[in-house]
Parts: sequence; C-alpha cells; structure tokens
Amino acid sequence: MSVRAGQDSDEVLVSQPLWDYLDAAGQPWLLDFQSKHGLRVDVVRRGERGGCCAVRLRPVDGAAVAGPVPSSSRRAFMDLCRCARKEMNKQDGAPKRKRSLLPCVGVTETDGEGSLLPPPPPPTRRSQRQQAKYRKSADLDSAISLPISHEVPTGRKAEISVISSGEGDNSTCSICMGEIVEKTTLDKCGHSFCRACLDRAFQVKRACPVCRLVYGPLIGNQPANGSMIVERDPDLELPGHEGYGCVCIIYSFPPGMQAQEHPNPGVRYPGTDRVAYLPDSPEGNRVLGLLRRAFEQRLIFTIGTSMTTGMQNVITWNDIHHKTSIWGGPRCFGYPDPTYLVRVTEELREKGITAD
Repeated sequence: MSVRAGQDSDEVLVSQPLWDYLDAAGQPWLLDFQSKHGLRVDVVRRGERGGCCAVRLRPVDGAAVAGPVPSSSRRAFMDLCRCARKEMNKQDGAPKRKRSLLPCVGVTETDGEGSLLPPPPPPTRRSQRQQAKYRKSADLDSAISLPISHEVPTGRKAEISVISSGEGDNSTCSICMGEIVEKTTLDKCGHSFCRACLDRAFQVKRACPVCRLVYGPLIGNQPANGSMIVERDPDLELPGHEGYGCVCIIYSFPPGMQAQEHPNPGVRYPGTDRVAYLPDSPEGNRVLGLLRRAFEQRLIFTIGTSMTTGMQNVITWNDIHHKTSIWGGPRCFGYPDPTYLVRVTEELREKGITAD
C-alpha cells in the first residue's frame, strides 16, 4: 500500500474501479467517513483508461482535526476501501484480490500536472535482420548519445588497462565504422577501437560501446535530493512468488533546478513519486540491495525527455526496469514475470552494480 504523508494531507493510491464504486454507490460511506473523522476525500490525480488514481485526505475547513491527518483516520479510510472491494467482488462475482488499494496498472510516467498515465504500447516485432540492424544502431548510440554519467570520485582514479597497437582480425572500429587508427583494445572484454573514438566514448560513459562492460564505478545525474523508502507487507503475495511477502519501494523527488550535469542547467524540473514492487524472497532482497547501491550512485533516474509523454526536462527512468504494478504481467509492468529478477540483475550489472 502506498501512502505519502504531506505537511497537511495524505495521499493514497487506489484502483480506479474501486474509487468509481465509492464515488457512486458508496457515496453514503464517504459522507459518514467525512462526518466521523472531519476529513474530505478528493481525487488529486486520475489515471487514464481505468488504471489507478491518487486520493487525498485533508481536514474539512473548521474541523477539529488540524495538522497532519492522524494515522488512525488513514487506517479507517483503508478499511473503508477494503469493505467496498468486498462488496464489489460479491456483486461482480470476481475473484478476491489482496490489498486492492494498490494500483493494478503500471504507472511509468507523470505529466506536468501529475496525472497518472497508462503504460506505453508493446514494442513492434522486428525480423532478424531488423533486430541485428537495431542492435548495431543501439551500440553506436551507447557510445555517443547516452545520458551523461560520471566517474565516482574516489581516492585514486580508476585504472583502465588497455592493449594499444595490437594485431587482430577486426580492423573496423565499431564507433566510427572506419579503419581503426591507433588501435586500442580493452583488456576485460577484448573489443578494439580507435584511441580517439574510445576516449570520446568514455567521456560519455566509462563502458565498452559494444558489450557495455563497465570500466570503473559510475555515478549518474539522478537528482541528488530524492529519497528511497522501503516498506514490507508480509500479507501481500506477488503473482508468481507465492509464499513470500511484498517489498514496496517508494521513490520520491521534490521539484528542483537542473545542475551543470543535466541537459539544461538552470531549468526547473517537476517533482515525482514512483512506487515499485519486489518479492520479499532471498532473490528479491538481493535485487533490492543492488537497487540501493544504484540509487546511491544516482543511476536509477535521470533528467531528460519522457518516452511516454514526450515532455522535456522531467525525471525519467534510466534503463533499470522496475515493476510499478502488482498484476497485469510484463505488458502492464507487473507480475507474474518469471524472468524479471534475472533481467534487472543483468541491467544493473551493465551499470557496474554487482553483488560483492
């Protein structure tokens, strides 16, 4: 369950069908709740296509309640939602779901006004020739146009061993696609490039442009004023991970100003809140530890253009996939997804985040 406490209000994420039921047939319940607790319940962000919405609890003007909403009132509202869900299940004959307050459609981006948006459509299928061409283009982009990453400041500069001017069968540089000049071979992966091309690529990201093997620790340009909060729910089971509880990761970033490391220094960016889920299993907790390290190295998010909304100068995910929904499978960024924990581990490895 995602609850975000503010200075004088609280927000709770509920499924859109549940709120529609409360707002229509359950209206007397809301009136009774408001009268008993001296609170108002309003929608502040609504998802499109029936996804989920955020509702805010705030004191009614002139009510005895002042300051932050008491936790007892929040729990009472959650109990109200659970009762409403049970009534919906009885009427629709639908199977019961645990903790229906959690969003059932993945939320990947928010627009400038904070409205919740649906997930992007599934990617277009490509032929084998198109896939090979796409991978080749992606390798070039990784060396030229990736979000700027910087070397973590340490007591000594990370050493990168190379073998220069060596002999080899491959005489074409994968970066400039021309004949290699001053051949430089990376010692860990064995890929070779022009010395000047490799120097320019490492100014963008200290990783092999072909296999993306990281050379030295990285630090990204994720806004430094964010927080990562972890909550555990032993009663909530993720599909495909039955027998374990759920780990809820809450990322929160207030609005801020872009720094010199960002695309447009001095330009403001809006704040955002994201919720992600992991199974509370040994493997899930191992991935959680890797995500903590990635967050500390400012690699989870970046500032740029949202691929979902097209908005510029916003906080976006930085190629480390998260499950932002409990249900719906991979298409809705939810579970079940048997390969997810392996995939995200590989994504973290590509950024130099590995288990010690």
